[in-house]
Amino acid sequence: MSVPIKKEKTADVLVIGGGLVGSAVAFGMAECGARVIVLDEGDRAFRAATGNAGLVWYQGKGRGMRRYQEWTLEAIRAWPGFAENLKELTGIDVFYHKPGGLTFCISEAEYESRRDLIDTIRREAAPDDYDCTMLDRKEVQELLPGMKLGDGVVGASYTRQDGHVNPLALLKALHAGLKKCGGFYYSGHTVVDIHRHPDRYAAQTGKDVFTAPKLVIAAGNGTGRLAQIVGMNIPVRPEKGEILVTERIRPCLPLPCNRIRQTTDGSFLIGASQEDAGFDIRTNTRVIKGMAERARTVFPVLGKLKIIRSWAALRVKTPDKMPVYEGSDSAPESFAIALHSGVTLASVHAIELPKWILNRHEPEGFHHFRSRRFDV
Repeated sequence: MSVPIKKEKTADVLVIGGGLVGSAVAFGMAECGARVIVLDEGDRAFRAATGNAGLVWYQGKGRGMRRYQEWTLEAIRAWPGFAENLKELTGIDVFYHKPGGLTFCISEAEYESRRDLIDTIRREAAPDDYDCTMLDRKEVQELLPGMKLGDGVVGASYTRQDGHVNPLALLKALHAGLKKCGGFYYSGHTVVDIHRHPDRYAAQTGKDVFTAPKLVIAAGNGTGRLAQIVGMNIPVRPEKGEILVTERIRPCLPLPCNRIRQTTDGSFLIGASQEDAGFDIRTNTRVIKGMAERARTVFPVLGKLKIIRSWAALRVKTPDKMPVYEGSDSAPESFAIALHSGVTLASVHAIELPKWILNRHEPEGFHHFRSRRFDV
């Protein structure tokens, strides 16, 4: 006997995916007055936020695509007001701070490679627009009076634009903000199929059906499969990243670093591994050992701390590691978003993307983010 389909639930926009990307866009549209439904797998999803170090990161992004560097800078500038708005609306502090950030180099080869990257992005950016510089070992140590550098540190890249946030508090605040603005979040609702009707889209999750005239697919590594149903080719793949968490100590690291960050509760997050392992999220002891050794090379004091837990999560990567924002040519009013910078770009996703989705006011230069750039 077939299972009867429940009555349809309707909205102005359906958002498939309740992670940081989908939730930021959904919150922004709800704040604009749209009736929004978010469909999410829930805790069983391969959610990138669970393995995110919480960096709101500017440096090193955008080589080969100036618009990505500019889009990231727009996000950084919007973050203070965005964080304050979330706190006022939901009462949740996401602990956003912008003290600047460092990317360490532990060999001369790493230093030269990093300098070449920064110089290339600076040449591609608008004149005097790229705020990032290389520091030698002495200059780095002056920024970190409470943390003695290891002998292997040659230098680092630095920008005052970088900061950090609590990614799980951010996700919680986005869900709370969505509901405060009249939106609906359905956890445990995996979308199994999408049907296109003349005036609406219908997403089926088991025995439930949700409909709306607009559809946004922001389902992480599931975006490619779902987008194909409505005529969009969005190439994405999972990349495994692992995180180590130390015991808590007094605050002593004033700046976030690309592989090491001290949280507000005193723990150190050690990460930034990159593994092509499909959907395997088991921890890899060889990778964990390498991460710990590098962290100890940068800050020898970390070698005295206990590792209290470790885990792995999956990033969402496109072929060139830059975002895809797609509006379907064959299925009007359907959109797809795929990227790995869900924390950094959360501010512009909530502020700028609703104008694109609700009113077709596409941000300037957005054509650079279309997936047709891969059709070569």
